Amino acid sequence: MQNKEPLSRTTKLVIAIAFVLYSAYNLVLTALQDYILFISGDASALGVSFGIFTLAAVLSRFLSGWIIEKIDDVLALVLGNIILTFALGLYPLTTNITIVYLIRAVQGFGWALSTVTILTMVVENTENSQVSKALGYLNGFGSLSLLLFPIFGSYLVVIKSLETFSVCFLSALGISVISTGLSIYAWRSTPSIVEHEIPVSGLPNRDILIPTLSAFLIFMMLGVLLSYSPEIAVLNGIQNPGIFFSIFAFAQIIGSAAGGTFTGSSQYGRIATIGALLVTCGIIVLALSNGSIGYVASAFITGLGLASANIALNSYVSSISNESEAKGMAIYSAGVDSAIAVGSFSTAILLGMGWTIPAILTVFACTALISSVYSFLSIRQRSSES
Repeated sequence: MQNKEPLSRTTKLVIAIAFVLYSAYNLVLTALQDYILFISGDASALGVSFGIFTLAAVLSRFLSGWIIEKIDDVLALVLGNIILTFALGLYPLTTNITIVYLIRAVQGFGWALSTVTILTMVVENTENSQVSKALGYLNGFGSLSLLLFPIFGSYLVVIKSLETFSVCFLSALGISVISTGLSIYAWRSTPSIVEHEIPVSGLPNRDILIPTLSAFLIFMMLGVLLSYSPEIAVLNGIQNPGIFFSIFAFAQIIGSAAGGTFTGSSQYGRIATIGALLVTCGIIVLALSNGSIGYVASAFITGLGLASANIALNSYVSSISNESEAKGMAIYSAGVDSAIAVGSFSTAILLGMGWTIPAILTVFACTALISSVYSFLSIRQRSSES
């Protein structure tokens, strides 16, 4: 029986930092959308706000790759944490929706720099045979954060007032300060990596675009779920929109474990296909639902499918990133954020044209189905050729 090497100290430390960072982000995930609706009174502002955040993250992914080339990886993580902490500290200071949009853009840049660095460090400090396992842990702890914190954040703002929203934002600020402190500790205690074997920036490898496009198609529905979580909850008679993401995250923990365990060189396409099919089913259930049972079932099925597919596609990117794993991760992450931005903005536009949320969800169920077919045909073929 072959003994597998344990994950490196750096990988474990980065995953721990990621958990705290995600927790600060997730605490305000649904509460921030409630706050935007509270100060603007306009449902379309939900999609615009989240779209600005994700669009800023998309544009910053490539800049983040360039930054990682120029400075120590862990220093880049410190800077990303500082930017996120700064953004969270600004929300309680304004009720102007335009200023909130600007803060969302700043938050998007910090989020991109932090998450690209986290993915890069996890992959570069992990043996190739252990990458799927490490990504499974990373996604699993991210899902644990999603399980615990959105529902608590929404609980803090059950009574909508400036005071309750400030408490929520300041709580997230405190968690973000802890994340920043841990990243500074990692910076001081981890050997510097400034130069990568091959530059991170530059034109993408065409092979990387295959899993990125598959991820783009499957993640579009997340733009609706994240941006319009308060509205979707109301449609199903639910007071706390964080409930959806707690169930979603519980299913993601299971999906991450399954994806990390079963994803292999011949299984990337298979797992990605099954995951996308589950997401399709979950979104259709939500589109047809008008009560708590469908709401809960949709959250579980969608979370399980998305986590499984994401692990498979992430691992596939790592396996084919012959030039630079960091660049591959940056491109893939940009594809994910682009999908969420498109989902957010297009939902705002379609609602303005008179569409309903269930109708919009049906459209994005179709894009997830297309992702399933595309993964089955393209990634399966590419795996068989490898």
